[in-house]
Amino acid sequence: MKAAKSLVFVSLLVITAMLLGACAAPAPQVVEKVVTQIVEKKVDVVQTKVVEVEKKVEVVQTQVVEKIVEKQVEVTPTPGPANPYRPDNLFKLADELKAATKECKPPAGAKYALLTNAVAPFWTAAQTGVNLASTEINVPITFMFPTAADKLSQQLSMLETFINDKYSAITFSAIDRVAAKSIIKKAVDGGIPVINTDSDATGTARSMYIGMSDYDAGKSAGEAAKKIMPDGGKIVGLVGYATAQNAQDRIQGVKDSLQGSNLELVEVLLDDIKPEVALSNAQTAMQKYPDLAGFLTFYSYDGPAACQAVKQAGMTGKVKIVAFDAEPETQRCTQEGVVQAMIGQRVYFYGYLSGLIMHSLTCNGKEATMKLLEPYLSDWPSLATKDMAVGAEGKIHLNTGVDVIYGDTYPLYQEYLTSIGIPSQ
Repeated sequence: MKAAKSLVFVSLLVITAMLLGACAAPAPQVVEKVVTQIVEKKVDVVQTKVVEVEKKVEVVQTQVVEKIVEKQVEVTPTPGPANPYRPDNLFKLADELKAATKECKPPAGAKYALLTNAVAPFWTAAQTGVNLASTEINVPITFMFPTAADKLSQQLSMLETFINDKYSAITFSAIDRVAAKSIIKKAVDGGIPVINTDSDATGTARSMYIGMSDYDAGKSAGEAAKKIMPDGGKIVGLVGYATAQNAQDRIQGVKDSLQGSNLELVEVLLDDIKPEVALSNAQTAMQKYPDLAGFLTFYSYDGPAACQAVKQAGMTGKVKIVAFDAEPETQRCTQEGVVQAMIGQRVYFYGYLSGLIMHSLTCNGKEATMKLLEPYLSDWPSLATKDMAVGAEGKIHLNTGVDVIYGDTYPLYQEYLTSIGIPSQ
């Protein structure tokens, strides 16, 4: 009897549980909420701004699973300002020269030469440029420099050797603007084009001159001197050759720039391309002029010589320096605050463009080459000589331009040098 009652009781519990289960609240639905999120990225030079355009949330019941669909709008960034030290026109010319000689097949055994006026770090950039040109045109280019005590005699002898060895074209930096006149004529008469770079042999039969306007560069140096020496005073110049056209023009440019100012170029000391003599000259000048305001150094190694003399005398920042060329030691002196301004030549292009133009002269001839170059050429000489008026030789000057580098603009200049794979020029 008790067992029967227990069975009935259990059955009632089961039935009750089933009824309660049937009446319970339904299980929550899982509803996926899709949120569309469109992200617009506006890109400019200084910042990236993210704008959330649309976000839609929809809840159906108590449990929500979110899925975010993101749509990204890409905008091409606006480029920043170009590096002011990059000479875009010279890169453009290089491309035009290569295009003009693309189908050229130079004569069998073709070879070109570039001869400098001395051994100096200044010429490293030119060698890098000429090596690149040689690779691109697939013609060997000999890079040489005089090393003898009498560099002028050695340079003239080397030019004769190039002619006798039947080089196809020659580029050189003239130590003396008239000394090579007969040799250049001999080369040209024999069908060998001749170009000058860095320092011109004005009034000779060479085809053209590649380089900055030394007179304009001298004026730029004078302006830099006025900027960094506003109180005026005496300036001493240091230079290698008195006979070189580039030295003469730079000095004249400085003198013309300083005319009427409170600065005076009291003398220019010669060192015959000997760094030890340049250092001695700088030390002597500081003793001779106790109130010296600064140095203006015209050749690449002269800047480091003046820098060393100023540091040795404990006159950093008191005796200022404007230095031609940005060779490694001059750059270090600029970073140290001993050199306040550098006048930079685009020496890389002295080598690179010389190689490409020699190739064009060989392949396409002088007339076609000069026609291609015409938009880039200016009248020469830019400064009258005792036997030649300004512009008397016509449009034969490929002006590569000049860079003026101060301490605060040096990082930009260094950035440009790195971009073309050279440490200095």
